[in-house]
Amino acid sequence: MKRIETHKKAKTKKTAVSTTLIIVSVVLILVGIVLLLIDPIKRANRRRISSDALNEIEKKIVSTDPSEEPVATYVVPRRGNEVEGEGYDFIAETEETEEEEEEEEYYDDYVVLNSIGILYIDSINLRYSVWDEASQVSLRYGLGHYEDSVMPGQDGNATILGHNYRDGSMFHKLGNLSIGDEVIFIDLNCNEYYYYVVSSDIVSADDILDYALGNVTDSKRLTLITCTYEYGMTGWRRVVICEPG
Repeated sequence: MKRIETHKKAKTKKTAVSTTLIIVSVVLILVGIVLLLIDPIKRANRRRISSDALNEIEKKIVSTDPSEEPVATYVVPRRGNEVEGEGYDFIAETEETEEEEEEEEYYDDYVVLNSIGILYIDSINLRYSVWDEASQVSLRYGLGHYEDSVMPGQDGNATILGHNYRDGSMFHKLGNLSIGDEVIFIDLNCNEYYYYVVSSDIVSADDILDYALGNVTDSKRLTLITCTYEYGMTGWRRVVICEPG
């Protein structure tokens, strides 16, 4: 009798262990699936928001009243669609301080982005809104104007920054540009500025500030900058310089 009871207990214990293992296995599989889907979902959200924002900006440019000061804004989420490595600054490679991170916690959940126009490069099928700043949030949903440079169309050097997304979006194809390729910037007043690629180089991140500011006084230059993975993950930048035709 004792032997039967012992056998039953052992069988029950074995069944419980098997059930636990099955549950743990299922949970691990589900967690793995979720982790695999996080990046594709974020990528899809960024693309959708970027596309919606671009369409809205284009509509506002077309419908702008010449007698009014043009304004083109779009509201985007502050969090939720982060990009791996986006804390890596294009210009200075600095990280946020603890004070800045703490201050970030008090911000609202949404950000109002201000567009200065749209950049078109037909040769690489590029078409994005250019926001008035190159912040972590703005660069998720378009390109960013480097605030210490002049505006496109003005005398001097205008610099536009963008991510090099591995999914082929933003400035990923910047390295495919050829000398002479046409680059068009349209501002909120519907003024069109035509540029042509004169150089495309990979430079050290240590020297990028010189290119971003560009000591230019006799031209209306446009400089496009993005990260590149050709010589390493973080220490290099692709710089494309364009001059008016």
